[in-house]
Amino acid sequence: MNEVLHAETRRTSQIEGAEGGDIEYFLALALQAAAADRGFIVTVADEGLFVQSYATEDGFSSVSVPAAVRELDENVILKVLGSGRAMTSSNGRRSILCVPLPVLDGSQAAVYLETEGEVVRGKRLETLQWLASTFATSLAKRNTDEELRSVKEEAARVERELRLNLDMIPALSWIGGPGGELQEASSQWHAYTGISREDALGMGFLASFHPDDVQKVITAWTELLGEGKPGGVEARMLRYDGQARYFMLRAVPLIGDDGKVRKWYGINTDIDDLKRTEFELAKSKAVMAEAQRIIETGSWSWDMMSDVFTCSAECTNIVGLPNTEITFETLIERVHPEDREMVAAAHGRALQGEELNVQHRFILPDGTVKFIHARGRLIYERSHPRAYIGTIVDITEATRSEERIRSSLAQAQRAQASLAEAQMLSHVGSFYMKPSTGESIWSAETCNMFRFDPAQPLTHEMVMTRVHPDDRERIERKLQKAIFDREPWEAEFRLLMPDGSIKHVHCMTRVETDPEQEPEVFGAIIDLTDRVNGEEALRKAQADVVRMNRLTAMGAVTVSIAHEMNQPLMAIVTNAATCLSWLDRPEPDIEEAKIAAERIVKEGRRAGDVLLNVRNMARNSRPSIATVDINEVVGDVLTMMRSELRSRHINTSVSLSPTVGTVHGDKVQLQQVLLNLMLNAAEAMTGTEHGRTIDVTSVDRGSHLLVKVEDNGHGLDPIATERIFEAFFSTKTEGTGMGLAICRSIIEAHSGTLSARPRASGGSVFEFAIPYAKGGV
Repeated sequence: MNEVLHAETRRTSQIEGAEGGDIEYFLALALQAAAADRGFIVTVADEGLFVQSYATEDGFSSVSVPAAVRELDENVILKVLGSGRAMTSSNGRRSILCVPLPVLDGSQAAVYLETEGEVVRGKRLETLQWLASTFATSLAKRNTDEELRSVKEEAARVERELRLNLDMIPALSWIGGPGGELQEASSQWHAYTGISREDALGMGFLASFHPDDVQKVITAWTELLGEGKPGGVEARMLRYDGQARYFMLRAVPLIGDDGKVRKWYGINTDIDDLKRTEFELAKSKAVMAEAQRIIETGSWSWDMMSDVFTCSAECTNIVGLPNTEITFETLIERVHPEDREMVAAAHGRALQGEELNVQHRFILPDGTVKFIHARGRLIYERSHPRAYIGTIVDITEATRSEERIRSSLAQAQRAQASLAEAQMLSHVGSFYMKPSTGESIWSAETCNMFRFDPAQPLTHEMVMTRVHPDDRERIERKLQKAIFDREPWEAEFRLLMPDGSIKHVHCMTRVETDPEQEPEVFGAIIDLTDRVNGEEALRKAQADVVRMNRLTAMGAVTVSIAHEMNQPLMAIVTNAATCLSWLDRPEPDIEEAKIAAERIVKEGRRAGDVLLNVRNMARNSRPSIATVDINEVVGDVLTMMRSELRSRHINTSVSLSPTVGTVHGDKVQLQQVLLNLMLNAAEAMTGTEHGRTIDVTSVDRGSHLLVKVEDNGHGLDPIATERIFEAFFSTKTEGTGMGLAICRSIIEAHSGTLSARPRASGGSVFEFAIPYAKGGV
């Protein structure tokens, strides 16, 4: 009971906030339903029970007074409020009915009715309880509607203030939802991007970023959403006119009482000028560091006010010490003991205002000695020394080079004579030219190469008269371009000698600049005549080898060719005799004689074709590139090989695809390849008793044709297969090892491939593929 009496009151209860007309109407219905004389609505406060409203048949009052004033049974009311159930009571004279009001705001209230006679029970009690519940619900709804209206008004006010605040921030500000979608953006944001509010809401704001940075923004935004912590990222935003500028995007979450993100507040700050300044600074530092590295010059500075010594990367590289260990004192300590006094005196004079300019030896931590050239001067601020800055240059190589030059000068003078002899032996000459003055210095071998008198002054015009007329314009153009661009060049060209002979030379030059910045040309020239002639002889020898291979292959089928020639010749003789017999009659049979003569012509052409193929194969002619039908090539070779195969008891199976197109190539060379492959296949079946077979197939492979020669002979040695196409490698005792090597070179010259592999059923497969001629399929 005490808990009920001391229950916490909450602002104004729903009962106190209800309109008087509603309460009056409710009490009237309650009096009618219970047939009561009077009725009360009672609530609980810290001070006790209070009557909020009172009604009788005569009238209605809503003045709040203590329950004791109305002489109510407080015990009954407290029991009902404590249990939450209706309760009736009677003293014989009057009956009391008390029903709880289920108010949703947590406050406690009850309806208290008094009536004459018996206690209200049954359906009348249920009706009264239903009325109480309905009344409480209507009060709750009215209160909720009022709070909702108040919240909406407050939200609208906050939104107006927020919009005003967003627009007052001198940057691109925005508000995002918990899922990362854009909910609001400042007018500055829309004005800068040129994107309307309708297009930007949701994920439309991503269109404001540079296409190359969109994925970076999405990744960073996704990480922030997952972590629920403040963060940011740099990205380029597109202005309304398409210009991209760098912005720093910062976002801060608004966390609710449940620990979840309610909103995101963000601001995009233009940092493009800063980024460009950082980039230019980084570029300048990089250029400076690279320049120092290239020229092997380091820089240092000593802030005399803060006593801070700073050293560049190249400086640390030269002295061999980490930046953290470099101070003015440590550098002095590393000076060679014999030079230390001189260096200290030079620095002393520099600190008095003179310029530092001293060369000395420097000892690295590992004991290595370097030669260093140090320069420096004071920087003044308001007539007082502020800093000491300078550079150091690693002149070790230069110093040692000077020493080597001095020690080698005598040797160079002695070697000058031997150099001329070496140039003569190696056919390499050297020269020097200064185009601005026409000065030219040639070695003896260069003069000998051009057949000029070394005592005669040389001019550019004289030199160019020796260059072959067909090469003169090209060489003149390359030389002038190299001088103008200060770039090296090299070229091969011909020299036309006074006696009409031709020399082949290779010239290489390097263009330098003298102290007056005039170009100087240093060059070497090599006599390639012997090499070029040798290469030409080699090419001729290679052609002879190919022809000899062809003749060797032809020799292997000589008997076959003779037999093939014998058949058409015998047919010619027979048909000629038949023709004469038809004509030597009392009445010559002209028709039959004509038929016999036609057979003579046919057999004569057949013999001519055989001879033509043999002549083309045997003659030493250059490759004749034309459109070739590979099926005709197969037919020609089979004709030449027919008797050879018959004498070896070899059956031939030919499968030529009618869809095979033409190729660009030399028909005779392709005949040579196929003839070699078929001869190898025939020889591979030596010793095979029965079923000797060679299969020749042409296949259309779309972009190229494929020709296969298969045999069922002894097959390929797996070890020999890897070297079978090497020159001078042969598995036959009497073989030269050139046949297959030449075949491969011919096929590769036709942009094709030649390969060999074992046959699955025994024997070997040689095949070559050649791309089609354009429009050949």
